[in-house]
Amino acid sequence: MVAIESRVALAFGLNIAAGLSTCIGGIIIFNKKLVYLANPSSLGIAFGVAAGVMIFIALGDIFGESINAFQEGLDGKNEQTCDKMCKGNSKVFATICFISGAGIILLIDFIIHKISPDIDTELSIDKINTFRQKFSQIDSKYGSGLDELQTSHGKKNDCEDGATKQTLNRMGILTALAIAIHNIPEGVTTYTGAVKDTKLGIALAIAIALHNIPEGVAVAAPIYFATGSKLKAFRWTFISALAEPVGGIIGWLIAGDGLNANVNGIMFGLVVGMMVTISIKELIPTAHRFCLSRDKVTYSILFGMCVIAFSLILLDYAGV
Repeated sequence: MVAIESRVALAFGLNIAAGLSTCIGGIIIFNKKLVYLANPSSLGIAFGVAAGVMIFIALGDIFGESINAFQEGLDGKNEQTCDKMCKGNSKVFATICFISGAGIILLIDFIIHKISPDIDTELSIDKINTFRQKFSQIDSKYGSGLDELQTSHGKKNDCEDGATKQTLNRMGILTALAIAIHNIPEGVTTYTGAVKDTKLGIALAIAIALHNIPEGVAVAAPIYFATGSKLKAFRWTFISALAEPVGGIIGWLIAGDGLNANVNGIMFGLVVGMMVTISIKELIPTAHRFCLSRDKVTYSILFGMCVIAFSLILLDYAGV
């Protein structure tokens, strides 16, 4: 019982840490030297790295966990006693869950677009270019310090164009809302993986944290550039981060301590579908929107895959 409670506690701890990593991206606005990290090219590369991490761990590790869990659930023992029918059925069920997980993300996106039909317009390439141009103008005028962006103490915000300010502000808020909704299934993902396997949970937390950090920047920077308010920018970042622990609670309600093999198989299969779909539908296109160099995005995706591959190897050597 103690071991189970410890595993659940660790799962929630990793879940909360992965969620709050969004705030790490948001706090760059509090350091004038770090604000430079909000430049669009850096964000694009960061999203590419995150996509590589997510895809690699989903298809290279978690999908296998789903198949193994179904084999255990169908056979009642282990993979060695699972015959060809058992193995075939396990892969079929895992694939069905994979497709269902992809469907969940597509449904979530459908809901987002119903709630905010203008989201595609606000987060289009043209709007990203507005962000890019505004950053370039500010950076060339003030350098990485961006001192004049701080409206406190009577300083003037450089984003004088009302339309531009409104665009940047809406872009940040809509990004925060979209991220918050997507963070719920990611919270389920982190909890489910961690409660089953500590190494898998750590790897998932790393994967999700890596893409939550640039997401935090993508939320905070436009709002900060538009309003000059650090508090408002960070508040929206924190709101989007809170959805991750909510997802963890949902995962706990569904899977509990994760001891049922079939439940584990279903959850892992759904997780793979959700992670891959988020990467292909959201992270990679967003990386290309922010970073104009296709090669840099491609290399960043491959780099992300290498990062998580070596991380998994090190966790094995560490005996986790």
